[in-house]
Amino acid sequence: MKKGDARRQQILGTAERLFYQNGYENTSVQAILDEMNLSKGGFYHHFESKMALLEEICVHKAEAAYEEMEQVMYDGSLGAVDKLNALLGRSGLLDENNVDFLALMLDVAYRGGSAVLRERMKQASMDRALTYMNAILAQGLHEQSFYTQHQEDIGKLIIMLGFNLTDEIAAAMASDGAAQAVIGRVINLLDTYRSAIETLLCAPYGSVTLYSARYIVDMYCKLKGLSVPPDFSLEE
Repeated sequence: MKKGDARRQQILGTAERLFYQNGYENTSVQAILDEMNLSKGGFYHHFESKMALLEEICVHKAEAAYEEMEQVMYDGSLGAVDKLNALLGRSGLLDENNVDFLALMLDVAYRGGSAVLRERMKQASMDRALTYMNAILAQGLHEQSFYTQHQEDIGKLIIMLGFNLTDEIAAAMASDGAAQAVIGRVINLLDTYRSAIETLLCAPYGSVTLYSARYIVDMYCKLKGLSVPPDFSLEE
């Protein structure tokens, strides 16, 4: 790694940690500089603004979400439905192992209304996700797990539905609604999108899973600091 690249990664890592600790709005560029003993010129050589820095963090998260998908795609023991569910259940945002990033994004991109960040994550994911989706659909058509006469268009539509689902789940989590109402909303979204994708692919009922309801509920409870999930009925 070149020295300039290493410095860039150090800035990203330091800023990400400070964003998690103090929040995006409460972390100034100067705070990042002080933490690293870095000059303003050293910062602006790599990033034109604090928002540009956060955008790059978002892009890295989106790209990382698909890194393990390569192994899934080459696993000959997996059918097309398994691979589809692995792809659709992958998101740089809804990651239970990085709730700090989710909290940051809910604050800046959803409560704060920064559509730019949401779009950057989608753009960073689209090409690779679509490549995987087209390969999965081809396998599914061969296996007769799916049926469609418009493979490429349907593939892109399903990817967009996946992005929209992530947006809607995040928006629900960012709301001030009661926990049970938010969870009910998310479960309804999962059912609606799951049914829509199965219909588009003429896939068997219940074959598409997207995110499991339990996965989302556990993440939401962790996000809100709820030690015990609220009383609700899970219907998956």
